[in-house]
This record gives sequence, structure tokens and C-alpha cells, in this order.
Amino acid sequence: MTHIKLLRRAFLFQACAMTTGAALAASPLLTMPQHKGTRPSDVNRKFFENGKARPFAGNTIISQIPLRTPLSDALTTVRNTLAAHPFSQCLSLLPPSSYHMTVFEGVIDELRKPPFWPEQVAKNASVQACTDYFTERLSDFDLDDDFQLRMQVDDFNVHRDSGATIRLVPASVQENRKLRDMRDRLAQRLGIRAPDHDQYGFHISLGYLVKWMTDAQTLEYAAVQKKCLTFLRETLEVFALDAPRFCTFNDMLTFDDKFAIGKQPETI
Repeated sequence: MTHIKLLRRAFLFQACAMTTGAALAASPLLTMPQHKGTRPSDVNRKFFENGKARPFAGNTIISQIPLRTPLSDALTTVRNTLAAHPFSQCLSLLPPSSYHMTVFEGVIDELRKPPFWPEQVAKNASVQACTDYFTERLSDFDLDDDFQLRMQVDDFNVHRDSGATIRLVPASVQENRKLRDMRDRLAQRLGIRAPDHDQYGFHISLGYLVKWMTDAQTLEYAAVQKKCLTFLRETLEVFALDAPRFCTFNDMLTFDDKFAIGKQPETI
């Protein structure tokens, strides 16, 4: 390689590094600490620092993603891609069996005040007592038998989320209206309405950040995210999620399916 070519390559590398540095300085990257002495937001909340799931009990209304379906397979491919890179040591990646889109957040054991906890249930009551109350309130909730949600992939971006979060949006104006209307009716029926109710961002979590990434790890993660986002958009386009179901959980790894919204739990 000639001396001129070597100089040109060095100049291009330096220019690239300067551009990267400017990007890091100009826009916050959520996989890196914004203030000294802080930890990722889900450490000692949903997960321990070593990546193991922490007890985190509650209930929720979700559209689950069945295993061995095109959607599950595509998400698992993304998960496996992330796991193949060194930055994955900073993430606690979830099992594909846990994949879901939250339709309406229920309650969690650690947050027992309005508007996150229904006033009709005592603050010192068990999560099970709140689950029983929700079960009764949801038994005759009106929902079409063939109800589905048509969604599409929107983003996968360290500038918006710290963990491995696939952001979704309804596939049309009509789908958005249908989903938002159902959330409004659920809030009224259950007596809880989070402050971000109207702006709630739909998503699928593939993992949580448990350790801050370095600059280099974050840049590599952002590049891999971009490739994964292209893959998901090309592979999935518009996909349908089944009617939401009421579930309970003791941590973020497993969701115990109780019943489909609007239908009584099946018993013998």
C-alpha cells in the first residue's frame, strides 16, 4: 500500500472517529450513565446487577407471542444476534417464551397508590386480592370474539430505550383508535390510569440493561440494532396479535396466563 493511500486511510478513520464522538456528545445514549454513581433503572428493581431476575410481582393485560411462529422466530433471531456480541454481557436477555406486547399495565406489588393501584382495593391487600378484583371486573368486558391487533415494528434504538426494546405502532389509524379505545375502557373498568396512559408506547422487550455499556459497546450495539431493525421490518411488515389476556407474574421471565379478556376463566 502506498504512502498516499495510508495517509488517506488514516484521515478517513480520524474523520469517522470525530463524527462518532460528535454524535455521542450531541445525543444521549441510554446505555451509558447520564450522571455519576447511577445504575441502570431496572437494576435492583426488575433485575439484580448480575442479570438474574429479581422478585417483581404483579398482574397485567398482554398479547402473548406464541413460540414457533414467524413473529417469535424473527424476535428470537434478533435475540441470538445480540447474544453473539460482547455488549450482550450488559444485557439480561429474556427467554422467547416470555415475549409479549403489553396492552394495559396492571398493578405491581411495589407501587400501591392511585392512580397505579385501584382505590377499591386496600393498599395493604395482597396482589392476589387485586387480581381477584380485576378478574371479577373483567369477566364481562366487551370484546369481539375475533378481536386482533394489527401492529408493525417502529424502532429499535439506544437513543429511545436502554434495554433491548422493539417499539411497535398500530398498523393504521383505525387500529390505533381500536387499541386506544380498549385501553380507555380498561382504565375505567379497573380504576387505574397511569400518567402516561395517552402516550403509552407499545413495545416488545427482548432484554433489560443491567450494566452500563462503554462508548465502544454502545456504538457497536447501535450498529447491530440498525441491522436488526431492517431485518424485522423486512421480515414482519404488518403482523397480527391475538386478543389480550389477563396474566400474573412473579418476575419478568414468566407470565401466568389466566384468561382471555371478556371471558370467564375456564374451570371444571
